Amino acid sequence: MNLNIKMMKKLNLIYHQIENFFFAKDHQTEFLIFFRISIGIIVLLQFFAVLPDFDKLFSSNSIIPQDIMNVFTPEWLITFPKIIHFFEEFGISESTTTIMVKVSFITLCAFIITGFYSRISALALLILQIALLKGSSFFAYGADFFTSMSLFYLILFPCDHRFSLKNYIFNKKSSEVNITPVKRLFQIHISIAYFFSGLDKMLGFNWWNGESIWKAIHLPYSNRDLSIDFTWLAEHSYFLIIIGWSTILIEMLYPIFMWFKATQKTWLFLTISMHIGIAVVLNLYYFSAIMIIWNITNFYFEQPETKKVPSLRETQRNSIPKQVIE
Repeated sequence: MNLNIKMMKKLNLIYHQIENFFFAKDHQTEFLIFFRISIGIIVLLQFFAVLPDFDKLFSSNSIIPQDIMNVFTPEWLITFPKIIHFFEEFGISESTTTIMVKVSFITLCAFIITGFYSRISALALLILQIALLKGSSFFAYGADFFTSMSLFYLILFPCDHRFSLKNYIFNKKSSEVNITPVKRLFQIHISIAYFFSGLDKMLGFNWWNGESIWKAIHLPYSNRDLSIDFTWLAEHSYFLIIIGWSTILIEMLYPIFMWFKATQKTWLFLTISMHIGIAVVLNLYYFSAIMIIWNITNFYFEQPETKKVPSLRETQRNSIPKQVIE
């Protein structure tokens, strides 16, 4: 009987710990403001970067014909070529539709940055971004998919409840919203992503012997801005091995050390340093920027451990002179 009672108490304690982990109210909202503004700016800058080549990537006159790209696109999925075809049935030309899409994309990014109905804006921008992405899937890479996921989290988070243009215009007081469940989902998401990224690298031997690092820094699009001379690494291959194993360890141990307060800042520094290296050497600026934003959003603004508040009985006991207690 006593054993069952102890077991029930332990299970009840575990249940309350899990409930507190996922649903305890977190009044710290600075990370929402940072996430909304930084993602909005990055998405806008990324769009400006492809704007000069927009027609070559997304229009009917793209480098890769739309007939080829449509082979890998489901019929039910909304893509930019389908949007063009839809408006052409109403007599609206492709050039006009293209201008409308460009203006809409930039406007929605501005709404997200300023916090003007950021959830609705993020939803509309996500639909538009996926339409562009899936309509030219041959040109997509990791940053585009993380952009889609970032916009999805902007829909889930009430990012315009603080420091937003919506509140300023309508003079609305921010209501209390429990953001902890979505925050924990975001943190678990990034932890799983890093773990399996590291596991995938560990399963192959190319990351063990530094071969993957050597190939990466010699890709045609890599090291084009700074033109760093890496030929000396051929005679010091142990540096490549160290970098490869460091990458594996940082990613695989991310779900462990990033969740402990004692090692959280150190692992955050290592992870951000890794992405800065990727940005500088591989020229993957937007991908690295989004991953750095994800890391800072999830773990830099974490609240410090609260000190235990003494109970009334403990306070009264401490106020009694020691001689009286004895």
